[in-house]
Amino acid sequence: MEPLYLVAVIKPKIERADEVVEALRVMMARTRAENGCDFYDLVVGDDEPDTWLMLEKWSTRADWEAHMATAHVVAGNEAVADLLREPTELRFYSAR
Repeated sequence: MEPLYLVAVIKPKIERADEVVEALRVMMARTRAENGCDFYDLVVGDDEPDTWLMLEKWSTRADWEAHMATAHVVAGNEAVADLLREPTELRFYSAR
């Protein structure tokens, strides 16, 4: 099976950014311990500080699907829903 690469584009309300970071830190710590999680990192560019990217690599798509059903992801997504300017955009990629 092929690994799954994912970029989640996150656009927090700037005045609530600290709350978003805290919720994502909790989710990141738990996610990194999951089976099939190769990396899971939150990054921000110098030229676009109000748009964040969660860079993810999963051993398989099934691992990612299991991740999305975990209690910490469901709770984390609910916690940040009202703290974002728009819904998170998910971009999926495959290795070449």
